Amino acid sequence: MYHFIINPKSSSGKGIRHWWTVKDELDRRNIDYTAELTKQEGHASLLAEEICQKYDGIKNIVVLGGDGTLNEVINGIHNFDDVTLGYIPSGSSNDLARSLKIPRKPLKSLSNILKPNKFIYLDYGEIIFEDQKLKPRKFSCSSGIGYDAGVCVEVQSSPLKKKFNRFGAGKFIYLAIAIKQLFSTKFMNAAVVIDGIKKENYSKVLLISNMIHQFEGGGLKMAPHADPADGKLSICLVHGMSRLIILLLLPTIIFGRHIHFKGVETFKCSSIDIILDNKAAVHTDGEVPGFSSHINIRCIPGKIRMIL
Repeated sequence: MYHFIINPKSSSGKGIRHWWTVKDELDRRNIDYTAELTKQEGHASLLAEEICQKYDGIKNIVVLGGDGTLNEVINGIHNFDDVTLGYIPSGSSNDLARSLKIPRKPLKSLSNILKPNKFIYLDYGEIIFEDQKLKPRKFSCSSGIGYDAGVCVEVQSSPLKKKFNRFGAGKFIYLAIAIKQLFSTKFMNAAVVIDGIKKENYSKVLLISNMIHQFEGGGLKMAPHADPADGKLSICLVHGMSRLIILLLLPTIIFGRHIHFKGVETFKCSSIDIILDNKAAVHTDGEVPGFSSHINIRCIPGKIRMIL
C-alpha cells in the first residue's frame, strides 16, 4: 500500500498535472494506494499524521509536491522508524531532488519508488524558537535566519511567482527579490554557540544558513560540503561585508565558490544556538514559520528512510 500526499498547486499547477500522470500509471498497474490532495497551508502535516495513526506497520508515504510540501510531511511524522518516504518533485525549487538526484520526470520517479533498489537514511534538522511561542520545526534541506529568510518572506507574498512559475521561470523572481532585499535587509549582531561549548560573536551578519543538503533557493550551492547522512549541520555564516561586495558575491553561490571569500565562514556542527540583537525572519525549507531573535538548531541523524 502506498499513501500519496499531493500538493496540486505546487509550481502553479504542475503538481496536479504530475498527479494525473502518476494516477494513470498506478491504475494501469493495479497498484494499491490512497491519495489525498492538500487544500491549504499545513494540510500535508495533518495528512501525514493521520496516515501514521490509521495504518499499522511500515507506512509507504509518497510526497508529490515541492520542498515545502515535503517539509510539512516530515513535520507530521512523529515516528520515522515506521515510515518509508518516496518523493516525486513538482515544485519550483526541488532542492532535495537536486541533492539526491531524484528524477524530475514523474513516471521515472514513480518507477524508482515502486521498484526500489536503494534506500538512504537521511538526517533532518530541528529548530527550537527560544523566544517565541512557536512549535519546534523540522526541516529536510535547509533553514536560515536573516537575509535568505527575508527573501523567502517576500517571494511567498509575491503575485509574480505564480505567473512566472507557469513559464518555468520562477527562479527569476527569487533573483529579483534577492537583489532588492540585499539593499533593504538590516545587518544583525549575533552571538553563536557551537555544540554547546564554543561561543563566537559576530557583527554585520547578513545571514546564517543551517544546511542538511548542499542546495537551497532553487539550486544555490550554499553548502558545497554538506552531506545529508553525516549527522552534522553545515553552517554558512556571512558577516562583515559591504552590500556592494555581497552583490558581486551572489553569482558565485550558484557554484559554491562563495565559501572562499573573506567574510564567509563555513563549519560543521551537531547543534548551533543563535542569539541576535533583534528579531529576524526564519525559514525552514523555504517556508517561514515566524520571526525570532533566539533559535536553537540541531541535527537529528539518520532518521528519514527515503527511496532513491
